[in-house]
Amino acid sequence: MKQRRIENRIYRKETIQKYQEKCLLLGTDANMNVYSFLNMRLCTTLLLFFLFLIIDYRDLLVNILLSSTYYYLFSKLYLDSRLEKRKRQLEKEAILFFEVVALSLESGRNLVDSLEMSSKSVEGSLSLEFGNALKEMEYGKSFKEALQSLKLRIPSSSIQNMILNLGQSNAYGNNMVLPIREQLNYIREMRVLGVKTRINKMPIQISVISVLLFIPIVLLLVLSPVIIKLLLP
Repeated sequence: MKQRRIENRIYRKETIQKYQEKCLLLGTDANMNVYSFLNMRLCTTLLLFFLFLIIDYRDLLVNILLSSTYYYLFSKLYLDSRLEKRKRQLEKEAILFFEVVALSLESGRNLVDSLEMSSKSVEGSLSLEFGNALKEMEYGKSFKEALQSLKLRIPSSSIQNMILNLGQSNAYGNNMVLPIREQLNYIREMRVLGVKTRINKMPIQISVISVLLFIPIVLLLVLSPVIIKLLLP
């Protein structure tokens, strides 16, 4: 409790709330909460600042500027990149997971039994999150509350929409298989578009790498006679 009181004095309540929501999206197996993230950011920034001081202690203003830039970019460099990776992984797992859910529903099982069977049959982070949601129901949460808690741990809007549709369909007794199929088709289309986008970016990335690698070599070849003449007595 003492550690949290100190951190609550250092950081604003809005800052803690903002990064707490992001840390929840990392999932239950991430082993990181908002306080460990904020402490990591602060400690690495101070370490970097002292490293800059050791390298060049005279430019104190530049060192402060570089350290401050790192401090504000740390969330994107560390947290946002992990969230994007987790989002792609969950959407990849969602195709098989919800296909099993749909098949279970078509066989006559109810939604809770279908989710339980799918979480045990399909390996992955998404199955783990649904398994934790089902455990929360055993500890007293309602199905609606468990799904709401689950949405807070899922960074993909597509999967969040699917969870929302499952909850609404279960509450009102609507057909759940059709919304699942439609959402799965949407996830597949988005994955294909994502792959096409990355493929389209590859020529630009290759061109930039080529420029950075080959232009210095070409300049060295062109200027090497001049350099040799200058170096030779």
